[in-house]
Amino acid sequence: MIDVAREGSERMRDIVRELRTFTRGAGEEKRALVDVRRVMDASINLAWNEIRHRARLVKEYADVPPVLATEARLGQVFLNILVNAAQALEVGDSPQNVICVRAAKQPEGHVTVEVSDTGPGIPPEILDRIFDPFFTTKPAGLGTGLGLWICQGIVTSLSGQITAESRPGEGATFRVVLPSATSVEDAAMPEAQAEASAPDARRLD
Repeated sequence: MIDVAREGSERMRDIVRELRTFTRGAGEEKRALVDVRRVMDASINLAWNEIRHRARLVKEYADVPPVLATEARLGQVFLNILVNAAQALEVGDSPQNVICVRAAKQPEGHVTVEVSDTGPGIPPEILDRIFDPFFTTKPAGLGTGLGLWICQGIVTSLSGQITAESRPGEGATFRVVLPSATSVEDAAMPEAQAEASAPDARRLD
């Protein structure tokens, strides 16, 4: 019983820490170098109560460069996707169900984060609408239909893209693609160099 109580208190401590991390950035849009794996782990901690009764969690993290983002905003995206994945699975089938989170670097310098589940999948006639505002397949009172729409707005504001793939009976995969901080700096470099080499109007006679 003492071990259970200790484990519970440590988990609460972790949850409070992650909530403080997310809340700290909620009122400001200042971006910084962010490790998507750390943000995903924080989101997993917050969504764990939904996940643990429904699925086994598998993490496949590769070495990835940081992205230029706000932890709170990015965490909001990952948390929403994780909760949706968990709620697509039946309670009590955790040994058979799997939620897999992946982080990888793409050849062009982008960072990809994926959340896959082994749930029933999303019907094709619905898949094209899941990012529409106020569209939800959840029962009345359980969903606003704004979660994925907000996620799309956040990812787009970070110059990224969020997509979903699914086939009925084969689960679903949500993919977030973000430019790495290095690629963002490289893209901005020519403009910065041009500004540096331009004549200073204040020095012209």
